[in-house]
Amino acid sequence: MRQPYRRGYQVVPGMRGIVGSAHRTRLWITVSVGLFDHLSIPAAVLAATWLWLWSLPVGIAAGLLAAGFVGQQLRALECLVHEACHFNWSRHHRKVNDWLAAVLAGWPTGLGIGNYRSAHLLHHRRLGTDEDPDRQRYEELDIESLDRTSVVAFAKGMLPRLVAYQRGWLRATAAQLVTLGALGLWVLWAVVAPAILLWPGTSAVAVSAAVWLLGYLFALPIIRFIGESSEHSYADADTVFDATITNLGRIQRWVIHPHSDGYHTVHHLWPGTPHHGLRQLHLALSDADPAGYASRLRVRARIVSRPSPNRLPVHG
Repeated sequence: MRQPYRRGYQVVPGMRGIVGSAHRTRLWITVSVGLFDHLSIPAAVLAATWLWLWSLPVGIAAGLLAAGFVGQQLRALECLVHEACHFNWSRHHRKVNDWLAAVLAGWPTGLGIGNYRSAHLLHHRRLGTDEDPDRQRYEELDIESLDRTSVVAFAKGMLPRLVAYQRGWLRATAAQLVTLGALGLWVLWAVVAPAILLWPGTSAVAVSAAVWLLGYLFALPIIRFIGESSEHSYADADTVFDATITNLGRIQRWVIHPHSDGYHTVHHLWPGTPHHGLRQLHLALSDADPAGYASRLRVRARIVSRPSPNRLPVHG
């Protein structure tokens, strides 16, 4: 029976105070970015709908771009659900933590905070074991054998896995009736109702719904799968530090791993560090411990690159 991976890293003397300070939650920051992500989704959908009503060719292009943006913003909200499961919105006001995260991030993504927390914290506590849900998914989909030698090779390997991955995700979502109902009500409020009010008697509702569905059912799963498939490497490691990948490329930081989710090694070492503190803690560790942390860190600079010892500037 596999045992949980040992930590594999000990913070250098003098850093404990900095690590402790990094755990401070700032609710106003997280609410601000969550509110922006939340409201930007209907804004993009309605803008694309208006362009479609104005000009069909322009509207089609705008709709596709908006669907991609919706998927990216939903991914950002999923990362904030992840933050909430660690009580990183508000450490000392846990009901506020869960309620705000549910309204701003859980409803638009169809994620229940409690259900997500129980599965994700198991991943942290039992990382590397047969109980680790992420390892189960990695082995079921044979994720670690994905060919990352080129974008084409990666896409060819990803697409068949993506079908099985999304099937499982939708099955799990359908079983959570409360969160599914919340998602449906959110779509009615944020997408359908504004389209009806702005353009009554037109096909605007159908267009708005189509843009949202493309973002939710196609763009988001692709982004999420790329992100989740890039976070760990189980086969060649036996510690939390070595089995966790830090993704620092520009596309990774802005699209695939928003809200500092790419600093995944720091997150697994100190999961109580909120998203707004991860980058600074990473930089402080890199400066204070270049041999033990920065040079050992397993970094993925591009989506299609293999994880390797850190060769990026630590202040990237």
